[in-house]
Amino acid sequence: MLRLALGLLASAALYPTLAQAADYIPAIPVVEEAPYSGWYIRGDVGYNFESKTEGKWAFYNIFPGVEGIDDHYRYDDLRLSDAATFGVGAGYRFTDTFRVDATVDYFRSDVNGKTKCPLMIITDPAHGLGPFEECNYNDTSKADVWTIMANAYVDLPSFGVVTPYLGAGVGTAYVKYGDVKSQEVCPPCSPSYTPYSGTHEGLDDWRFASALMAGASVDLTSQLALDIGYRFTKVWSGDAWEFDSADKAYGATGAQTRDDGFDIHTVRAGLRYSFF
Repeated sequence: MLRLALGLLASAALYPTLAQAADYIPAIPVVEEAPYSGWYIRGDVGYNFESKTEGKWAFYNIFPGVEGIDDHYRYDDLRLSDAATFGVGAGYRFTDTFRVDATVDYFRSDVNGKTKCPLMIITDPAHGLGPFEECNYNDTSKADVWTIMANAYVDLPSFGVVTPYLGAGVGTAYVKYGDVKSQEVCPPCSPSYTPYSGTHEGLDDWRFASALMAGASVDLTSQLALDIGYRFTKVWSGDAWEFDSADKAYGATGAQTRDDGFDIHTVRAGLRYSFF
């Protein structure tokens, strides 16, 4: 009984000391991440693969009394050659998985076209051609293409420093064609026939454009990411070239040739810098 009483007295004497000691145990600090602003800028370079399309062109009759457009013909083969592309943009990240940006991209491409001459079904006396013989026009030019797009992306679950993403964009494309040199190629034509050769002034216009993207970003630092991906861009139809000077002399105006738009496939790499 005496031992129990002594133990209780000792515990009572030590309690204030133990309580005071507990007050001196330091709290575990909570480390908070620096606030992320969400804003970022980007710069990209890429490579466009050759894009093929078709179109239509108007035949202008210059004979007195019947001047005017006689008919429209299919433009069989119009191509934008492979070309390097360059772009810049700025964006904002709303969440860990959703971000948007606005981008401006540019490329300059060689243009090559080929279409059949508008011949009579059986024979064409003007060319000296018989049944089933054909001639064609070969065209060469250049085109400058700008795209201004608003894009949205979904970032998928990351694998370490690699984050896959999917995206889509809508916007506009400014397409400016250079003058086209057109040469008629007519190997089977009559020796007395002089093949057509002429120049048509290039046209420019704004068109609707849309895009789909897929790729992955690699975190190089906490703020800098390498972006590697693929982009498909659809550029809608528009004007290409005017009538030549001979047709204009007889009253022809406006666009003679229109393209059906282009499907542009691009591989890109760029850097994306996020602001804290």
